[in-house]
Amino acid sequence: MIKVKGFKFSGISSGLKKSGKKDLGLIFSETTCNAHAIFTKNKVLAAPVIIGKELIKKNSIQSIVVNSGSANACTGKRGITATNKILAELAFQTNLKIHNFFPSSTGVIGSQLDYKLINKNIGKLLGSLKEDSSEDFAKAIITTDKYSKISYKKLKIGSSTYNFLAIAKGAGMIHPNMATMLCFFLTDLGFESKLFKKLINNASNKSFNLISVDGDMSTNDTVIGLSNGLGGNVTISEGSRSLYKVTSLVNDMFYDLAKLIVKDAEGGTKFCKITVKGARSEKSANIVARKIANSLLFKTALFGSDPNWGRIIAAIGSSGVSYIDQDKIDISIGKSLIVKNGVEYKKAKILNKLMKKDEIEIGVNLNKGKESSFMLTNDIGVKYVKFNSDYRT
Repeated sequence: MIKVKGFKFSGISSGLKKSGKKDLGLIFSETTCNAHAIFTKNKVLAAPVIIGKELIKKNSIQSIVVNSGSANACTGKRGITATNKILAELAFQTNLKIHNFFPSSTGVIGSQLDYKLINKNIGKLLGSLKEDSSEDFAKAIITTDKYSKISYKKLKIGSSTYNFLAIAKGAGMIHPNMATMLCFFLTDLGFESKLFKKLINNASNKSFNLISVDGDMSTNDTVIGLSNGLGGNVTISEGSRSLYKVTSLVNDMFYDLAKLIVKDAEGGTKFCKITVKGARSEKSANIVARKIANSLLFKTALFGSDPNWGRIIAAIGSSGVSYIDQDKIDISIGKSLIVKNGVEYKKAKILNKLMKKDEIEIGVNLNKGKESSFMLTNDIGVKYVKFNSDYRT
């Protein structure tokens, strides 16, 4: 059973979704938390992101409220008012302050959020809070996702066992910085504040900022971490002996969720990891990997199981990395080398079989340095076009 000491969860239907499915979720801690959030780099921001950016600065977050069914983005002053009205109602019914709550929304851009409908259900939302209801919360925050995304781990430090839970949503409009995705990370392990921020930032940079479903950046993307320290007396700092284990655990959790988001890509049939090595810097390696991942020609080749390496090498050359030498580029599919020094190495029947797999690995060696990076992506096919051509209708 998934539990994080001091945290309770709820997920209900408030009527925002015409389907009647869950559309309103709440995470509630017994005490205020050490909190850190990362937001989309999109210059067009949803109302909850605008408000959340200010609330996180007060360092007094105790609860997170999330609605699906409406992104509350590009909704003007009415959207800001709607989010504030919801936070005010939560504060009133819990005898807390507005700055103790953090808002998130996900759904269609441009639709006004019916805060009156939500506020009618705040009592129900609070009354449904339970320690073991994280799955209800996870279901309440999804939109086009085919399944909810949860990662849960335990770690024993000293005489106490600490819990780590991350819940995410996302299947489309996914692109780095961030790649519409939301992630809520909770732990009952205590952290020194600056270290907690560093932990969340680094874990996101190694996961959510290295995925791309369709190259479109959302207006709502948010990753927020809460640590209430109620699991025991340990507080992790830079000098803690357990820091490496904790960091590895959180990195693994974020990576697992990032992978689930790409695997759940709207209309996607294949998962692909693109690794670029032999670069002069990690940044330039990522630029190349990202260029391949966002190439529609490459993504459609994935869909058709076509080992068309010409689309890969063309994307590498158009990445804008100045030191690339086409006569040094190696490309592989799985463990099979298909391009050596910029020309075809060998034709192998196995390549067609490799490309038909559900999970595919593409390797690129620029042979210009020692740095590397990767991207997680998917194919684009008929189902993606059909789904997104009538999303609102």
